[in-house]
Amino acid sequence: MAIVRDFGEAPVDALVIGGGIAGCTLAYELARRGIKTTILEQSMIAAESSGRNTGTLLSGPQKEVVELLDASVEVYAELADGPVPFEFAAIAHLLISEDEASFEAAATVADRYRAAGVPMQKIAGTELARDHPRIGFNVAGGYCVGRAWTLEPMGATHAFAHAAREAGATIRTGLRVAQIFSKGGKVQGALTDQGIIPADLVFIANGLWMSDLLRRTVGDGPLPGLPFTAGRGWLIQLGRLDFELPWIVEELTWPDQEELGRRMKLEGLADVAAQRDDQPAVEAICLNPMRGGDARLGASVQPAFRDLVRNTDMASRIASRTLRMLPGLGSPRVRNVYPGNRPMLSDGLPVAGRTAVEGLFVHGGMGSIGMHAAPATARWLVDAVLSGDGNPGQEWLRPDRFAGWGAA
Repeated sequence: MAIVRDFGEAPVDALVIGGGIAGCTLAYELARRGIKTTILEQSMIAAESSGRNTGTLLSGPQKEVVELLDASVEVYAELADGPVPFEFAAIAHLLISEDEASFEAAATVADRYRAAGVPMQKIAGTELARDHPRIGFNVAGGYCVGRAWTLEPMGATHAFAHAAREAGATIRTGLRVAQIFSKGGKVQGALTDQGIIPADLVFIANGLWMSDLLRRTVGDGPLPGLPFTAGRGWLIQLGRLDFELPWIVEELTWPDQEELGRRMKLEGLADVAAQRDDQPAVEAICLNPMRGGDARLGASVQPAFRDLVRNTDMASRIASRTLRMLPGLGSPRVRNVYPGNRPMLSDGLPVAGRTAVEGLFVHGGMGSIGMHAAPATARWLVDAVLSGDGNPGQEWLRPDRFAGWGAA
């Protein structure tokens, strides 16, 4: 079984590969514990998924998702009053159903939320329409959900980057990692475009590029792959709302993470031939009224290949869906429309833990719950690296849950 080295009083150098929320939370956790830490980011901080999402931290009908949410909220609260503002706040959460059939079916989902420890209160569509005429609800009904938060994702990621710097970490952007190298079963460091950087600990936290680096871990042979899909979703950035929206409004059609992971699988050439990457796994409303006054509107997710963009009509479909159920959303100006990549694993849950190479760890695969999950998974992983065997206590996070990743 691979156990991380006992460094004793010797200096420790850690490399974190990736400057999104997964990498910046790791760097914060390492640096505040006195580990000499460097982030290596091929582009900019929060350039990909971490700067291109709805900024929602929402409960779900899975106990794992609720555990992630509660733990991450505690970490966000530590930085919320710091020098980098990111609009972190609790907010009401409303799940809506468009028609009577889906509203009746939602009762089963509501029971699963309650079983996971999340309060749910049923509300009729007529009541929503009566009490909020400016929004113009045209739905059968919904559920008011407990435990939800909002934040500005770019600012939140930078808040962790800043806190990591303040604790002594170095951040190097515009620097690509070409390979990770090991010797005798122990990690040695990383090869970058500017040369070799030695390290005692290396964390792969670079989202869509994690599989590439696992393949390019050289010296002791490549590591097994992980069942990643480069999921993609579309977002609409709205300008300032001209009315008050007291909730994050989400359509109650979004599946739990396990079902989402199942829908997101892409495997052989038959999937390419059938253009399965042009078939959305989920299409729904998710509207976040940001504390700054503007709003983010999604959401969709589809199985995708990282560098092949299809499904470009999704933004118009989300807009049509929203105007059908929330016609009051027709007045705010649209500021931008863009896709964002969501690296997803086959069971829909993140991955955090050790590899067969001593001192090499993975942290990622968070799909649509990256902002929701990363602060918690980073803390659990660093705790396990510095005081355990490198695998968090949450077995559902470990890479060895996948074939080929058994203990070395």
